[in-house]
Amino acid sequence: MALTALIRRIAGPGLVGLALALATGSSAASPVDLPGALPNMVGLGVGSTTEFAGGKDRMIGVVPGVRYVTPGGRLLEWYGPYAQFNFGGLTGFQWGPAVSLRLGRSGVDDPVVSRIHEIDTTVEAGGWIGYEYLHEGSIPFRLRGGINVMTNAGIVYGGARVTANVSAWVPMHRRIYAGIGLGATWVSDSFNRTYFGVTDADAAASGLPAYNPGGGLEQYTGWLALLYQIDKNWYAGAMVYTQRLTGDAADSPIVTQRGTRDQITYGIGLGYTWR
Repeated sequence: MALTALIRRIAGPGLVGLALALATGSSAASPVDLPGALPNMVGLGVGSTTEFAGGKDRMIGVVPGVRYVTPGGRLLEWYGPYAQFNFGGLTGFQWGPAVSLRLGRSGVDDPVVSRIHEIDTTVEAGGWIGYEYLHEGSIPFRLRGGINVMTNAGIVYGGARVTANVSAWVPMHRRIYAGIGLGATWVSDSFNRTYFGVTDADAAASGLPAYNPGGGLEQYTGWLALLYQIDKNWYAGAMVYTQRLTGDAADSPIVTQRGTRDQITYGIGLGYTWR
């Protein structure tokens, strides 16, 4: 199979996106940002991530994923707690609405953090815009970049969070494809107070110092991934996704005294594709 044809078949977000979605629901603030090429896909991923943003105790989760191109050529992507619809092209400019289920913080293993305020699981909504480029030369590759704006409309937190992502995919072998991505997230002061703040009541209950963070740059992200074509329709994938908290989020006593600013997610997945 030619390398360009390989790009068109397996450069999709499928399997890695499934594992990345684990992070989206817990410690990650960034949505899945991976290139899309497969016409249709269903899959399942399993991975390990931290229990909450800034924590160090881990959990294991299983998430589904769907990629579907409508008869009109529009693209629906759903990976774990995150979904987006593309009104643009499968390459070139892309844009549309997005929705995400942001998991809360309750019943955590850490005996100190368990004493501070609990956070309800909530739904975020917003939109995204991006651009995807496919190079079909002697060394084919695929590039994607975009910005995602999400808000909870004050249900659990106010304001918004804004994420910028870039990613690239290149073939390493006839059946192996490698991906890499970088990102950064800005959040409102209400977001940081909800997920990283320590109120006076929290301080009295937990022994942590009170902390009232502001907004700003919350984290940098990066990931590495491999996809392997098993046969005509089946694909396997593996990924490692890292986040480094920064700014007021990283300075929270939840992070400095009870957790870590470096968050790691890893996972594997299996997917079935068809045209």
